[in-house]
Amino acid sequence: MADTWRGGSMGHNPTSGVLSVERRKEIYAVASKYDIIIVEDDPYWYLQYPSAVVAEAKSRGLKTPPSPPAYKPAKSSGYPFLDSLTPSFLSVDTEGRVIRLDTFSKTIAPGCRLGWITAQPAIIERLLRITEVTTQQPSGFVQSTVAELIMGEQPAAARSAFAALTSRQKQTFEGWRMDGWVRWLEGLRGVYERRMNRMCTILDEGSIQLKQSTPRSADDADWGVVSKTQLYEFDWPRGGMFIWLKLRLETHPLWMATGGKRVPLLDGESLSTALMFLATKEPYRVLVSPGLIFSATPAIRAERGWAYFRLCFAAETEENVDLCSQKLADAIQRFWRIKKVEEVEDLLGDFQPPRDVDGFGNLGTFMGC
Repeated sequence: MADTWRGGSMGHNPTSGVLSVERRKEIYAVASKYDIIIVEDDPYWYLQYPSAVVAEAKSRGLKTPPSPPAYKPAKSSGYPFLDSLTPSFLSVDTEGRVIRLDTFSKTIAPGCRLGWITAQPAIIERLLRITEVTTQQPSGFVQSTVAELIMGEQPAAARSAFAALTSRQKQTFEGWRMDGWVRWLEGLRGVYERRMNRMCTILDEGSIQLKQSTPRSADDADWGVVSKTQLYEFDWPRGGMFIWLKLRLETHPLWMATGGKRVPLLDGESLSTALMFLATKEPYRVLVSPGLIFSATPAIRAERGWAYFRLCFAAETEENVDLCSQKLADAIQRFWRIKKVEEVEDLLGDFQPPRDVDGFGNLGTFMGC
């Protein structure tokens, strides 16, 4: 049954899709019918990009699709930013079958392994008992840091142990409180949305390779046939941190060409791997995450996992986003100009992990970024 469902809830890793409220209601109805518990792991909820639909259409010269009706929560949170976001499955949960997982690691710091669970009391009680005899609790240092950051300065009684310190040492950060926390989330969304728009615009510009035919005679020198080859395709992310790039390797000149001693056949996985290796070489020096590592089964890996790269626009510094995106587009353009089987075989056979990482563009990051 679940084979027909599109994966992801908010900013899905790696596809960056966002499920609409209508789709959530449909899935919830199926879960209710078959008595299924929904575990909603939602680390990217705050990273939704309302500009993506219009920006994608404008970048590609397409007609802007009609905007879906704005979601209006039954009860306001008191924060317009939070109310504007596509809501959780909790918003349609009338039977207590949703377990929602949230985290601070995507909004405060990657090493901040702290989060919270929202569910009906009976489920929370069982999870609490399991935690008591297994993991017990996250880092106490991280808990205290996040608590002070969000809740603000603690009461005087909680700080009495520091009475012996000097007046300067007693000065403590007042904390963001809830208002500041939401402002931080909104600002973070804005930063990532700008990065996403810039990276997608550059990738759109490099997705087509133009080739002009060679005149057959002097009489034809004034004109030529220009062909266009699409090298890759992708949807602009509606949320999250990733671009799920589909390579159109079937358009490569060496697609399914007979290889030599090193590679018998230049199939999709061979070409995809060679391209990934080419991107690490001068003058490109860009790292990506191969789609193979996201394949859920060996069958998916063999059938289509090789056709994708996952790119992360949160991994690089703000000033390097444009440069890394352009370098990757240039590397792909260069790869489609390779006409010799031996050159692809050399890429596959001679690859050595780079030792000098200075200047490398990191669009890959770890799988669970």
